[in-house]
This record gives sequence, structure tokens and C-alpha cells, in this order.
Amino acid sequence: MGDIIVALLIGLAGGFAGGMLGIGGGAIYVPAMVILLDENQHLAQGASLAAIISTAIVGTLTHLRNRNVNVPVVAQVAPVAVLTGFGAGFIAEQLDAAVLQRIFGVVMVYLAVNTIWGALQHGAPTTTGRIG
Repeated sequence: MGDIIVALLIGLAGGFAGGMLGIGGGAIYVPAMVILLDENQHLAQGASLAAIISTAIVGTLTHLRNRNVNVPVVAQVAPVAVLTGFGAGFIAEQLDAAVLQRIFGVVMVYLAVNTIWGALQHGAPTTTGRIG
């Protein structure tokens, strides 16, 4: 029963991060499943990608409705992303879980530092008075 509650909380946190920040939740799902549910890296990444599908659909529909999607850009990016995803998934499957976990950790640290650095360089964004 404890793992079910933890899994529900992971889904809650990942869904919130995906909807609020547009990160898909993977930055939450994968480390949480590895650390809190003791899943191996391959299973955590696969489960994360499967869970992200529903979050991505809801987020995409919301952003389409609000006209926050540049459809021509998506049409250019998506085919390459899909093909690259197949290739990267194949490579990930060939790697030892510990190596994959280290690569994931390095990427997460890089993204965190880059995000913090960018926010410090550009300052807080100004609002236009619109909320939501």
C-alpha cells in the first residue's frame, strides 16, 4: 500500500511539473521512481515516458486552445524528435543501468545549472497584468 501512495504522489508531482513547467514530468518521475520506488533506471525511464504521454496530450491541447503552439515549428521538430527517440532508446537499452543513471544525472545537473544561470542573467520576467 505504501508504494501505491508513493507512486500516486510521484504522478501528482510529475503531472504538476509537466503542466506548469512544460518539462513533461520526466525530471520528476525518473529520479523519484529510482530513489523512492527502487526501480532500475531502464524501467524508470520507460515508465516515465509512458506516463508522460497522457500529460503531454493534456498539456498540448491546453496550449493549442490558448494558441501557445507554433504548429509549423512543431511540424519541423517532431519527425526528427521521433526518429531520434527511437535511436536513443536503442542506445539506452544497450547501456548498463548505472551508466545510464550517471548520464541522466549529468544531464539533470546541466539543465538545472543552465536554467538557474539563465534566470539570473535575464532577471525576473515582467508581467503584462494577465494572470493565468
